[in-house]
Amino acid sequence: MSSIESSYLRERFYMSIIKLKNIDTRLRVMTLLMILTLITFLSYCANSQNSGYFQTEDIVEDVADTFSHNQDIIIVPWEEDAAPIAEECIECKWYFCPPLDEIWKKEICFNICDEPPTLYSESECIQYMECDPTQYIIDEIDCITEDGYPGTQQKVCNKGMIQYTDCVTNCEEELCNYEDDDCDGEIDEGQLNDCDECGLVPYEECNGHDDNCDGTTDENLIQPCTTACGAGYEICDDGNWISCTAPPELDEICDGLDNDCDGQIDEGLECICTIQDIGVLFPCQDDPLLCGQGYKTCQCLDVDCKDLIMTECFALCYWVPSGDPNVVCDPLIGMELAQEKCNNFDDNCNQQIDEDLYAPCYTGPEGTIMVGICIPGEMTCDAGTWGSYDDDESFVPFYCKGEIVPQQEICNGLDDDCDGIADWGEEMKDTDVLFIVDWSGSMGDEISAVMIALNQFAQNFSDEDVIKWAFMRGPVAVLPSTHDERLELVQDLIGFSDYLTSLAAVDTSMQSMSTAYEMLLDAIYISIHNITATLPQPISNFQWPGAASPGGIGTSVIESEPPLQNFDISWRPGTDRIIIVFSDEYPQSYLAPQLSLEDVKTAVSGTPQLKLYTFSRSGADKNQWEQLANAGNGNWYKLTNNPTEMYASLMEILDEICKGGSNE
Repeated sequence: MSSIESSYLRERFYMSIIKLKNIDTRLRVMTLLMILTLITFLSYCANSQNSGYFQTEDIVEDVADTFSHNQDIIIVPWEEDAAPIAEECIECKWYFCPPLDEIWKKEICFNICDEPPTLYSESECIQYMECDPTQYIIDEIDCITEDGYPGTQQKVCNKGMIQYTDCVTNCEEELCNYEDDDCDGEIDEGQLNDCDECGLVPYEECNGHDDNCDGTTDENLIQPCTTACGAGYEICDDGNWISCTAPPELDEICDGLDNDCDGQIDEGLECICTIQDIGVLFPCQDDPLLCGQGYKTCQCLDVDCKDLIMTECFALCYWVPSGDPNVVCDPLIGMELAQEKCNNFDDNCNQQIDEDLYAPCYTGPEGTIMVGICIPGEMTCDAGTWGSYDDDESFVPFYCKGEIVPQQEICNGLDDDCDGIADWGEEMKDTDVLFIVDWSGSMGDEISAVMIALNQFAQNFSDEDVIKWAFMRGPVAVLPSTHDERLELVQDLIGFSDYLTSLAAVDTSMQSMSTAYEMLLDAIYISIHNITATLPQPISNFQWPGAASPGGIGTSVIESEPPLQNFDISWRPGTDRIIIVFSDEYPQSYLAPQLSLEDVKTAVSGTPQLKLYTFSRSGADKNQWEQLANAGNGNWYKLTNNPTEMYASLMEILDEICKGGSNE
């Protein structure tokens, strides 16, 4: 038997009782005992071969040797057959013991009915922490559920002890993602569109292929077409655009007309006149005429009129004098026309060219204009060409500014594809939407993407009467403190216009985001406590513990705004309820007592007309957030810092809300 084992047995068989006659002596002995205990503790730390046990006998003997001259100290050997001690007299506490490379502790018990208290028993040193308590999720492990499905479970560190969560199947509801989500051996069954693909059926394009998989190719495809002489439409035939109905540009001929629609008549032609054309005045608007309408004619170059020529364009008074000597004729100023034309010419002789010319335009498919959201735009004229100016004030020929053409149908109460049917024929239901956003510092990039996507999302889902909006965030720093945090209802349910104003005023500074205690499990539970039928505990049973509150759990969540007992979302009776949560951490609770994942799953599953959608990272945290979403009749989405991806996911939620309705 080793000396360490012998020492330990001696401790068990010879526990000494130190009895003191007066208070002063008792205090002196207790002080020295503490010093000797510390010295013994440190000596074991220095010796890596020590077993990690306190040598209680040595400590007691050292105390006895030091005070051997003092008759107040009595060493009494412990007897195995001593009379039992009443349970209420025994008080036990845990103490650290070496080695320090791992965390150990031992239990020491005292008989507090003795005066002074005497040592009753002590345990072996045991390793009481198996893992780092600051790291909750250690690993995610493949497993098999009780039903025989493949799944995953998490290896976690719960208060220093390694534990394993329940094995949760990876078989969820079948989604259109080219995977066997429900583990039935089939992929995307009942989810694929007419083209056996995920997502919406593609639009038909003019390419000679059946893009929308309806058995026909390039059907009903029309697009606008233009020439210098006007606008029209053309149709698609076997991948080619044909049959433009716009007036064609003809070769210029000598007929007094603008055949090629360039704003000039018979330009560049040596018109061949006949004898019958002599004296006939042909309208013209070309050089050297400066404005208005003039005329030209055929005239003889010789007496016999064998050679004829077309004259230049001059004002009418040049050809037909008035006979009034007081009327001065300017041959270069033609007759003023009432209507300016888009021809790069000053038709009305006001020394401006193509001024104030506007015309309606529309480039969408035939039959869609003024249907649903589709409206015409407007073009203006510049140097004889119709078009519009873009945002950079650059003129773009044939650009129809302000028009709205058919778009992809989305759930917003409008007929977006201009087919005469709004939202696929579904009636928009009264809906209350609550966003809950993790406001901790690690979410900096994601919060920026979320805020951009929320603004885009709200603008497409903006009915003032049907849709109401609310916004909650946490944890938010309680300034000027650097460690106090709270949950905050930024905006209760309100109309779209006021909601956007409130959203724009949210403080997104790093100071407000210097937080770490993501109480989003609490946020979900609190948000539905007044509408769910399956609340495990009423809100009145909870409190925010704070850093120093009785029963606190070491957090700095000190409050909420509004206070916890008044934290009610103003859900409207009978509405569909949508909660969308964003977080880059696993679901956490900081209420006292703490909520479990199962508590919140129970609450959301019993909330009528609720859909809960969660956005989180795709790592180990996904499993718990996905469980919550499934319990709340919703789905899980990947959290990213890309606003476009976030917006696309939100629009998918919109479509699902509109098409699928909600659970009663």
